[in-house]
Amino acid sequence: MSPSGDQQTTDADGADALGVSEVAGPSSSVLLRHRARFLNPATALPGRDHRRPDSTAYRADTLLVPLRLATDPERIAEFNAALAPLGAELVVRLPATERWQAAVAAFDPGYAVPVLLRCLEDSLADATPDPWRVLVRLRRKFDDELLDGIGLEHLTHAAAVEMEGAPFGSGVPFGSGVPFGSGVPFGSGVPFGSGVGGGGVAMATGARNPVRVFLPEPHRTADPTTLPSGRRPVVAVLDTGIGEHPWLRVGPVAEDPVVEVSPEFQLLLADLESTLTDATGGVMPTLVSPTEQRDVLQPLLGVTDSHSGHGTFVSGLVFQNCPDSRVLSLRVLHTDGITTDASVLLALEWLRQRVRNALDNGVTADLVDVVSVSLGFYPEHTDHQTGLLLAEAVRKLTDMGVVVVAAAGNDATTRPFVPAALALNPDGSNTTNPLLVAVGALNASGRTVAAFSNEGDWVTRWAPGNAVVSTVPLWQGPEGCGLSTPGDGNPRMARTSPDPDDLTTGFAVWAGTSFATPVVAGMLARRLVESEDATSDADRVARARTALEATDGDLRGLGWITD
Repeated sequence: MSPSGDQQTTDADGADALGVSEVAGPSSSVLLRHRARFLNPATALPGRDHRRPDSTAYRADTLLVPLRLATDPERIAEFNAALAPLGAELVVRLPATERWQAAVAAFDPGYAVPVLLRCLEDSLADATPDPWRVLVRLRRKFDDELLDGIGLEHLTHAAAVEMEGAPFGSGVPFGSGVPFGSGVPFGSGVPFGSGVGGGGVAMATGARNPVRVFLPEPHRTADPTTLPSGRRPVVAVLDTGIGEHPWLRVGPVAEDPVVEVSPEFQLLLADLESTLTDATGGVMPTLVSPTEQRDVLQPLLGVTDSHSGHGTFVSGLVFQNCPDSRVLSLRVLHTDGITTDASVLLALEWLRQRVRNALDNGVTADLVDVVSVSLGFYPEHTDHQTGLLLAEAVRKLTDMGVVVVAAAGNDATTRPFVPAALALNPDGSNTTNPLLVAVGALNASGRTVAAFSNEGDWVTRWAPGNAVVSTVPLWQGPEGCGLSTPGDGNPRMARTSPDPDDLTTGFAVWAGTSFATPVVAGMLARRLVESEDATSDADRVARARTALEATDGDLRGLGWITD
């Protein structure tokens, strides 16, 4: 079992869901924790033309609805009239805080918000409405043009290999034993277990293993105005937040920090999350703080959660590859590595508004150059309608010269993982976006593809993402070491096997396309340092394309891209 307590893969009803698709579904504990369902293709209601969906996971009580529709009471009433035979209704409940009202006034009308799905008071239904059935009903009753942007609120997960299995479940696709579970590569017997090398002492366990680094902090130019670009390129990291680390100094932009955080964004996200809790108040706490948390899932035990430290690790990889960059850390992922595409969409729209305001008003300190997205989900369809929300959100950023770098996923499949796969869907429904970069993972040598990495025509770049070393918060968990004996010799210290959650070294080794992604993002930022700044949309797009071409040359020189 992983530290998050997630092992058995099931559907929303608790039935075994293994084998229903190329990618296993989330565990029952994940579904419960995030008020979610698993869409089983074998039993799901077919959509238009009797087409069955692929598997996916989604919030059990919401649909995503664009602002232009969510704020139109007459249109919502029209939808609810069509949903009445299902005993269901849409309930729009947007935040009423002043900061939300001020922010949303500048948001694009196509930005989608979660809208609650509830049973009618006089409904005779014996089960809560299923958002998928509701969506199918709407699509049968209304034209596609009217429904543009209405979709499921998908569960989105980090693209990091989880301890004892990733991303979900025991054994499938990477659970107990393969490739990072019990026994491989660091479990009992291999490489330091019984009879091999260490005489029965396991040297490490699973992923996110602490390591000691004897290297100086990467050199950072003291005065950013002396850089060829005249300023630091900004890499926005959508992740679990940022933790304490001596390399990653956090502070206001005026103090030229390595990492910038945005209390404004976190409060907006918390406002939105607080309107969508269920009758019991929900399960996961809101992400109101920009700081990473360690033991949310099992606070009484203090066990470090499976994806705690993920954002600090990603930020450290950006910093290692471009010390002269500034990381803008936006906390959207929970400590179990799960969020929803609604939170991701809010972050992308907030970034769009920030860049737009910076360009229109000459506030260069607020510009963003690269977005690193080490997360995603498998959609139920690979069509334009399903990918519309994320595709449009990404394109609005890339049209302003912001490069979006996204992880390809860790399930050894060619099945599209979005937003990365929106660069080029197999059916061509989303036309190629040259400034959307989908990154697959190589092994540490850079000469072979990591066994867990997804691939396909939509994966456009590759970088090492297996057994990479980066920064983690300075934490000490309670798990302890597997072996400990008194120190009777010289030195007089206890003799132990490694403590898997002693992260006080500040560094760890981890694996996943999650970590190949910030490598490419950092390399791209390093090229942007060398180019003159640009302040118009067209010039920024040209600048971004030139930097990406130079980065591709760097990747080819390292042998990480082969034509």
